[in-house]
Amino acid sequence: MGRIPALDGVEDLVSVLDALVGRPVGKREVPVLVFEDDAGLGTDFVTAYRARLRDTTGAGLVPHAMADDALLARAGTANEPDIVLLDDLATQLERTMPDGAGGMSLTTYWTCRKILDIPVGGGSSAAQRNALAEALCTAWQSDVPGLKRLRSFIDTGGAGQVSARLGAMATVLVAWPLEWGYRVRLNRTRRLRWYAPKVRNAGQSATSFLAAATHLSLNGALRHNTALRQSLLLEALATDLVRACRRGIASPRRRRRVWPVVVLLPLGSPATPTRRLLDGFVKLRRRGLPLLVLAARTPDSPPADGPDRPEGARALAPGQAAAALRPLLERRPRPAGAGHDDGQVIVALAGPAQSSVGDWLDTNVAVRPRRVSWPSAYLGTILSVTLVAGAVPAVAWIRQDACQDTWAAGGVKVGIDTASAGCYFTGGGSQELLRTLQDRIRSQNAAARRGGAYRTVVFLAPLTADPAGKGEQLTPAGVLQLQGAADAQRVFNEQVGVNAERPRLRLLIANVGYAYAQATGVVDRLNALAKDDTSISAVIGISQSRQASVDAINRLSPDLPVIGAGVTGDFMTAEAPTYLQTQPTNRHLARAMAHRVAELKRKKAMVLYDDKDRYSTDLRHDLDVELASRGIALEEPPFAVMREADQGQRGAVSTLPDLAKGICTLSQNDGIALYAARGSQLPKILNEVQGQCGAAGRPPFPLLASDTDTLVEYPEIPEFAHLERYTAVELSYIAFSSDHRSDHAVGSDAFRAAAAAIYRVWTGAGTTRASNVLQQLRSGVDVQDTVATDRPFHLPVDDESLAHRPLFLCTVPHAPGTPPACRTADATPSG
Repeated sequence: MGRIPALDGVEDLVSVLDALVGRPVGKREVPVLVFEDDAGLGTDFVTAYRARLRDTTGAGLVPHAMADDALLARAGTANEPDIVLLDDLATQLERTMPDGAGGMSLTTYWTCRKILDIPVGGGSSAAQRNALAEALCTAWQSDVPGLKRLRSFIDTGGAGQVSARLGAMATVLVAWPLEWGYRVRLNRTRRLRWYAPKVRNAGQSATSFLAAATHLSLNGALRHNTALRQSLLLEALATDLVRACRRGIASPRRRRRVWPVVVLLPLGSPATPTRRLLDGFVKLRRRGLPLLVLAARTPDSPPADGPDRPEGARALAPGQAAAALRPLLERRPRPAGAGHDDGQVIVALAGPAQSSVGDWLDTNVAVRPRRVSWPSAYLGTILSVTLVAGAVPAVAWIRQDACQDTWAAGGVKVGIDTASAGCYFTGGGSQELLRTLQDRIRSQNAAARRGGAYRTVVFLAPLTADPAGKGEQLTPAGVLQLQGAADAQRVFNEQVGVNAERPRLRLLIANVGYAYAQATGVVDRLNALAKDDTSISAVIGISQSRQASVDAINRLSPDLPVIGAGVTGDFMTAEAPTYLQTQPTNRHLARAMAHRVAELKRKKAMVLYDDKDRYSTDLRHDLDVELASRGIALEEPPFAVMREADQGQRGAVSTLPDLAKGICTLSQNDGIALYAARGSQLPKILNEVQGQCGAAGRPPFPLLASDTDTLVEYPEIPEFAHLERYTAVELSYIAFSSDHRSDHAVGSDAFRAAAAAIYRVWTGAGTTRASNVLQQLRSGVDVQDTVATDRPFHLPVDDESLAHRPLFLCTVPHAPGTPPACRTADATPSG
């Protein structure tokens, strides 16, 4: 092994690196240090630095790993060099843990790594998930000594009848619960919540870890996607490193973990697999990640001003690099500037050797991690035991459920958000917009309560996607509408300062779960809250036209008015006495769609609908009437029925080829397809249509849809659901605003209607009840304010008034980042 080049400034650089290695990372973001030179000096530096990470016996002072020549040679001849490199680096990190600091557990990494070698067969998705879970559970049990012996005993059945019976009992009482618990843990642990979103971004449907992992199994569709595979393994490694270097207070071994781990990459030519690995480590950087990467670019690498260099960056001399890194030692962020952008600090080693630097390197041969004293290591343990012992008698007194009005239901939470903090409807890995809205509305509610008198409006809707993935729902129904209501709440409360006679408005969020599955329990809880809290004056939202929606409204207290947001079912007002419509209904949507068909001079049409969904059958009936009134023939092939997927049938996958062929044929013969089902099924239909009739050079043909604005507007959808990518069709849809914020507008309208009625009956005495608000809405209220000056309306509304409410026909562009082009839609009756 060579030695670190004794060049000018190297003493300062090594001193800073030693100091970084010898203390915890904390909340800092540690950059990747990349050496560039024309004489192999960078490779010498990185290779020789490993000696500083070991004591005189060869034991590690900090966990470290290096891609040495032998490892690079093995990776260079392997079919999957990225796996060879990462496996060896992970193993080195485990083996170089310092004495007294315990072992490093890379459980997440090795779980994700084992998936790549597990065959799951070619059966159904459920069978593949079961096969993968069983293989992972078996491997886990083999790694745990006690469970390994138990597994061996169960598999062999023991010797004799008694042993066989004991083995059967162990299977039922121990093995099966363990396997079930392990499967649940894989799907729900925070360590793996990032896995499924990464797979979805690669174009595969995945609602859980196991469902996503089948695509990376030995015969999975994404098994040979090198970039995705390396990204997943690196993310798993980062997850383990953060956990491994978390010091805590109760474990003396963890208290001694005062260092980051170090990875050394002396690179070869640009074509070597380590270049991709280096790029992966650069992208992996984040605050608090305990990882320091030192890499070198050899003479075969691109020149210093080559394309691999971050834009605007320049190579620094060793002394300059030390100055750029020194703020990290003072727990200050690195200043922005050339040479250390894009997560890299680029160093150029050049110049003559300095004898004084060589002398310093010879007398300072190893890093010196910060010494952890006996009190620091053990005092936390002693205090923890003392506090636990003292806290046991007080547990019953201090235990209070801040989430008393929400409860778990299949992986998400439903109920009413009355908490002041925490208690989110979803976990940290999904629906960030909903979590952000919950925090924001809580802040606005706190300000409303501090400001004096207030009234409460409840937004009730399905706000979380199907937790079991059975419905293939891509976007929750009411989140964007909730955002519109939250924006309106903020404006109204700001205006109270101008008109102090008005009460402020509080907004509670009620999540009834996917497709109103938990509506009964949520509505009962809301009724109980409304009985105790007389400030609750109205319910808004609803968001979906379902039979379950009607049942939920009718289950609410008869004193509570219910104001719909993006609800279009014709049957809603007729079957729910306390419900008020604010937007055009299916009848008006059908008129607008039929008018567009006639405008395109199409002679026949096919309506795609869900015969088990009342919203869809209602819209389909209206389309039949409107198309017939315009002399347009309706084709009704059996494959035009698109059902929301259930456990036994994943949508209408078996009919997709026939459906796509029918749509293509129809479009070529003066016909058009009209989509009247829920939007969650639309992307897979368009994907099939793109394959069937998306030939290059063929102009796109028109397709009309109703329930697609959320797919266009919602920020958190998988890439395959982006509608602009399907260039075979010119997709037009019905929207309630022309500014790419249709759901936002209807949510705001519903809140504005509730506010107008509350203000109208407010007397200032605090005795206003929900029944007064309902009576005022039935008598009539004008909704006209500064929140949306271009959207005035009156409640209650009749068919003619709804026909003149804002309704637009928007076309999805094929250029990413371009907003839809919208124009006013004609919702008036034909003739």
